[in-house]
Amino acid sequence: MHAVDLITNEIPPLRPNDTVARALDWMEEFKVSHLPVVEAQRLVGLVKDSVLIDRNDSKALVESIMERVEVPFVRGGQHIYDVMKLLVERGLTVVPVLDMNGMYLGAVNEHMALRRLAEVTNLREPGSLVVLELNMNDYSLQEIARIVEGNDARVLSVYCHTIAETNRLEVTLKINREDISDILQTFERFEYEVKTTFQGSRFHEDLRGRYDELMRFINP
Repeated sequence: MHAVDLITNEIPPLRPNDTVARALDWMEEFKVSHLPVVEAQRLVGLVKDSVLIDRNDSKALVESIMERVEVPFVRGGQHIYDVMKLLVERGLTVVPVLDMNGMYLGAVNEHMALRRLAEVTNLREPGSLVVLELNMNDYSLQEIARIVEGNDARVLSVYCHTIAETNRLEVTLKINREDISDILQTFERFEYEVKTTFQGSRFHEDLRGRYDELMRFINP
């Protein structure tokens, strides 16, 4: 699952000449603390509610308070865990998504991303994620599971995603161990292409904490 699959049409981007009042109204309406700023389909900023409030001028224009710093974003083809990593590390509630030419595609809402992540991975269980890329004809869950289990680990969940306009498959595995270096070496020995991995207990604890907060919000 990629960033482009998580885009929500519910969150409109701001324009530089929108007012602080409009930005804060939209943040309250859509229950987010950040909004992207877009001009001519280009991402030019990302504003935060606390900065808008500190300005204390509802008629001020968004462009007047945009920080002149690098704006965080992901590409449409990046994995859902890349999205979550940016959300966690930067403390964001919204992540802008761009295409390969830098054009704005839309935004990912933290709540939507967490829901989808919970659907495709066993979020409640500790462990690591491995993303493999292979030809559809080469896919064998039995063989993949044998490689993992041969290194004294278990596959907790599997999610397969067909790469558009190709005969390639992206397979996301949730494995019940945080140190998976031996498993990665075995995959490489069997000539599997390891596209990316996500490891580390701190990152997964942060994700589980944010997911628990979401569940408390949905089911008070």
